[in-house]
Amino acid sequence: MSDFIPGQRWLSESETELGLGLIQDVDYRLVTVSYPAVEEERTYAKSNAPLARITFDVGDTLTTADGLELVVLEVNEHNGLMIYHAHPAGEPDNVQPLPESLLGHQLRLTGAIDRLLTNQLSSNRWFELRVAALEAQARSEGSPIQGLRGPRIDLIGHQLYIADQVAGRFAPRVLLADEVGLGKTIEAGLILHQQLQTGRARRALIVVPDALVHQWFVEMARRFNLRFSIFDESRLEALGSNAADSIKSMLANIIAEESGEAPVAEDNPFQSEQLILCSTAFLEGCDIDALAQADWDLVIVDEAHHLAWSPDAPSESYQRVERLARASRGLLLLTATPEQLGVASHFARLRLLDPDRYPSLEAFEQEQRQYRPIAELAGELHDQDAWPAALKSRAAELLPDTPIDEANRAAVLAELLDRFGPGRVLFRNTRHNVAGFPARLLNGYPQPLPERYQVEDEDLDLWLYPETAFPDDRWCAQDPRVTWLEQFFKAHRGEKVLVICGHRNTAIDLHAHCGYKLGMNVSVFHEDMDLIERDRAAAYFADEEDGAQALICSEIGSEGRNFQFAHHLVLLDLPLNPDQLEQRIGRLDRIGQKQDVQLHVPYFAGHAQEVLFRWYHQGMNAFQRTNPAGHEIAERTRPALMAALASPTDDALVATLVDQTRECTEALRKLLEQGRDRLLELASCDGERAEALKAALADADQHSPADFLTQVFDHYGVEQEEHSEHAWILRPGPHLREPFPHLAEEGLTVTDRRATAIARDDMQFLTWEHPLVQGALDMILSENRGKASVSLLKNPKIKGGTLLVEAIYTIDYLAPKYLQADRFLPTTVIRHLLDGRGRNLAEAIGFEALCKQCHKMEKPLARKIVGSQKGLLESLLKQDEARASKESAGVIDAALTRMREHQRGELQRLQALRAKNPAVRAEEIDFLEAQTAALETHLSEARCRLEAVRVIVAGEA
Repeated sequence: MSDFIPGQRWLSESETELGLGLIQDVDYRLVTVSYPAVEEERTYAKSNAPLARITFDVGDTLTTADGLELVVLEVNEHNGLMIYHAHPAGEPDNVQPLPESLLGHQLRLTGAIDRLLTNQLSSNRWFELRVAALEAQARSEGSPIQGLRGPRIDLIGHQLYIADQVAGRFAPRVLLADEVGLGKTIEAGLILHQQLQTGRARRALIVVPDALVHQWFVEMARRFNLRFSIFDESRLEALGSNAADSIKSMLANIIAEESGEAPVAEDNPFQSEQLILCSTAFLEGCDIDALAQADWDLVIVDEAHHLAWSPDAPSESYQRVERLARASRGLLLLTATPEQLGVASHFARLRLLDPDRYPSLEAFEQEQRQYRPIAELAGELHDQDAWPAALKSRAAELLPDTPIDEANRAAVLAELLDRFGPGRVLFRNTRHNVAGFPARLLNGYPQPLPERYQVEDEDLDLWLYPETAFPDDRWCAQDPRVTWLEQFFKAHRGEKVLVICGHRNTAIDLHAHCGYKLGMNVSVFHEDMDLIERDRAAAYFADEEDGAQALICSEIGSEGRNFQFAHHLVLLDLPLNPDQLEQRIGRLDRIGQKQDVQLHVPYFAGHAQEVLFRWYHQGMNAFQRTNPAGHEIAERTRPALMAALASPTDDALVATLVDQTRECTEALRKLLEQGRDRLLELASCDGERAEALKAALADADQHSPADFLTQVFDHYGVEQEEHSEHAWILRPGPHLREPFPHLAEEGLTVTDRRATAIARDDMQFLTWEHPLVQGALDMILSENRGKASVSLLKNPKIKGGTLLVEAIYTIDYLAPKYLQADRFLPTTVIRHLLDGRGRNLAEAIGFEALCKQCHKMEKPLARKIVGSQKGLLESLLKQDEARASKESAGVIDAALTRMREHQRGELQRLQALRAKNPAVRAEEIDFLEAQTAALETHLSEARCRLEAVRVIVAGEA
């Protein structure tokens, strides 16, 4: 048979997606191949055409051009063309001749054996990369901390515990109520990230106050690699315009009009993105029906205590969130003041979570009256080393079946939590039970008011921020606060200083004055800068050796950034909103801050700024203590505050404001302390479990994907440049054939060290859960490269010509991601190493040791070896597949046993808990039962599949 004959079928090795080719024309130098499946032609040089001859043997199944599948009974050759005699499966008497020219044009060579026997060979390096990817996937799947490894966060026990408890539930509906500064945003992000990673959620909506939209956007992107789309009126108008102008929409409406039908409804704009972030103001004005119908798996509402509610007159914003809550499967509400500022307010939040469980305020108030003594009892049992008889008696009344003594303390408290604890729907940690916060020290600096600032105007902004009246930075030369700041910088050389101003132009002017006119090493950060510019500014400030001494921020600097490497905070002015002040201080006052936070406040004496300073300091003590009731205090004292701001030299007015604020603050703080729920605190964090999670994550941090990625980058053409210790710059290289997943054209800087990532916002935290890593794994395993290879073994102890076959199997099954079947049956790699007689030598010769001795073999020689040994290879692999299937059956049975035991235990626990505590929703139990049945089906259908094969031929010594 000649090399190329018109009518033969050949496959392009470099473009297998073209399908099965048909030889059209051959001359002494060129061969032309038609690819009917894609209606294209290729012309190749005969001497080096990247083509592989496709033929079928007896017993093979082939497909005709008409799509009919036939089993080959006999094969004949006529003038270099193959004639197949084949019959439909199950009809051995219906034999028909089929010239190869009439074969189907589509040829999917996805199986490892198919690719090997048709000479669709990859290099030895691609085979090894594919095996490395399979092993990496196997290590990652089924981890008990899946979804917690990827976020760029400190390992803080109470946050990890809450995420662990909530994220594993079906459609969690929970109120996160940690005190200010304890990380509710982190907890919500962890829960969302884990739900998305495990497939329990796909679509999420976050609703936050207007001032926090950017903070949440940054937090979700920087910490959790979640790219939200911000929806506002302009975004909605653009989507509506695009939909209305689309050709598809126009044609549909024309056809509907001509046929007398109603116009086609527009697509729901809220279904255009999977992850959406919007403000409460947008929520109040948007089409709530369309938003609620967008099929949300999880809705997150921040600052939920601002949703005003009363039995007779719920606010518009509350009703809209209620509409969302009913339509969404999962719901997270965030508030720092759950019940302390009113039982009705607390009931309103819980009612959003579960209206069936909390049907009326009256019933809830009665339940709370019964619950309060139980919570107090839990606190006493926890705090007292020795239990007096009266305390034991009170506990025994509630737990008649439980031995009540100090030796059984853990069991007694656990039983109280199970029966009466609200931890299924509510989590609250306080600074009483969380350590690690620094002290906050206040330094006030009264300054004389410049004559240019003495203006008669009713504009509140001009009272508090008089520099905003100037069109440029000329005010800096006349403002004593700037002179004070210059002296402060000089007195604290070598120390990092964060400066926050209320307005963007103030920050810009101050940066220009300090940097260009005074020659100081400062950076600036404001809302007109894009994210990359802000990253660079933050990174420049964070650099310990060559970075800026100070970062001058507009109000946006108090949102979403972590500057805890600094401990000096200069508040050039003060905001009117106490929560905003707490946010500013919170950039430095964080768990993990190593030094006391020094607060520096220059203000104008006898001016509105001094009134605001005294209101915060003498009235609320808001500088030195967190202020969870700040919003409520501000609402109650606003008239007195406005009066004092308008008349700052009226000592009586200012004194009245301070006294009224102090009284209000003390009253609300007492209310907060009295409302402190010890049973809730105990339910909100199990210290032992929290420490176990921290240890597991710390251990996972030691297994970096960096070495694996270096191998991947070498294959795909990604350039890797060392940035600093444990940090690299990644860029698309000139030989990158296609975009690399999650690698932008300008590149990115990464680190695999958690501490570095937390300190450097400009670096991404590279873990096995990072989108770039997961994208690389998906890319490798979805391609056919590496499925079949031939390599040369160089070992003088092995006789030349010896043939070995390395077979890599995985256990394959199809199951929806939300079932999390990989908890019980993660990717399982089975490796066999066969000699010519079919004996398995895998235990004697390890994969890594073998790889070191395997080398590249030229393709022409590799193809000849496969062709000459085709029968032997088919026989060896067919026998071995039966052996691997038997081996995998034991793995599948063990997985089914683990699943049944785990699901049975979870179901029994929830059923028992629901019998004692109605906070367990019936939907959770129903989901668990349905999940178990589905897992039984899908895991039982798991089968062993040959994932990759390498033929190894020993060279002559």
